[in-house]
Amino acid sequence: MLATNCVVCGKPLVDATSCQLGTGPECREGFDGGISEETRKTANEVVFRAALAAQAGEISKVKELAKELADMGLPGLAEKVGRRFRNADRYAEIVIAVEGDMYRVETPFRRGRKDEFVAAWRAIPGRRWKDSANYVPVAQGKALFEVLKRFFAGKVATGPKGLFKIPAPEFKAEQGELRMA
Repeated sequence: MLATNCVVCGKPLVDATSCQLGTGPECREGFDGGISEETRKTANEVVFRAALAAQAGEISKVKELAKELADMGLPGLAEKVGRRFRNADRYAEIVIAVEGDMYRVETPFRRGRKDEFVAAWRAIPGRRWKDSANYVPVAQGKALFEVLKRFFAGKVATGPKGLFKIPAPEFKAEQGELRMA
């Protein structure tokens, strides 16, 4: 798998070297000197993994990898990699927590698509409303994720595994309908 967007700035990567390293030439600038070839190779691998994690919306993973870069003695590179997601936890609009065998899900209310939004939540088997949050059985995690993708694509959420970005639902062109994968 190749990185398609720069882990530092998020812009599309257009050359082979950038795709291989996970950063564009401007964002790599200033990090070419003063380190051993072994450290450079390891740092390139870490940055590439961070770029793939950013593409997948795994914000917590990007932050972990930025810390790994700092621990390698590359604080400037770590700062660049982590900067884009530094305040992501403050802007998480969706909060998911595990309580027993249920997910407690707090989301903003979608007023413009109210009936569709409420119907989608109610369609999840075992879902209930309590204490200003939807509770969804852990066994219905896939159905929950489909609702989140449908109404909150691109939003930052925090869940049991940390911060992540909710992906857009896939569009199946040959049938002209959304497929919730």
